[in-house]
Amino acid sequence: MEEKLREGGSVSFSPKGVSMLPMLRAEGDTVTLEKPPARIKKGTVALFISREGDEERFVLHRLVKTRGGELVFCGDNRREPDPPVKKEAVIGVVTAYESRGKAHSPSEPWYRLYSFWMVATSPFRSLSMKAQRVIYNVWKKLFRKK
Repeated sequence: MEEKLREGGSVSFSPKGVSMLPMLRAEGDTVTLEKPPARIKKGTVALFISREGDEERFVLHRLVKTRGGELVFCGDNRREPDPPVKKEAVIGVVTAYESRGKAHSPSEPWYRLYSFWMVATSPFRSLSMKAQRVIYNVWKKLFRKK
């Protein structure tokens, strides 16, 4: 996968876990990755290698801030950010995704608004997650199919 992305190709896969809810679900959603640009913008969802001790794992999270030469990522469904990583740890960035059977692009206006919200609220994620749940529940009650 890393080699294919380095050569300029793209890779698609289904993410695992719940850290990127509500944007991505493990049941059937897919993401398409491409080689990361020279400068990764805040709000970009990227796949990177997280190293904790001797353990190495792949993580797909959103860039919420840069600190010096390091990048700080956080899952949309996480209260705490990941440990900072160097840009070299980033394998690819999400350029398209399919969620609930519909294709999406990070350039869509609603996605850009959502991404802005996730970055802006990252310092107080617990409170923002509660607000999101309230908004979602109101939305469901107002627009639920009967």
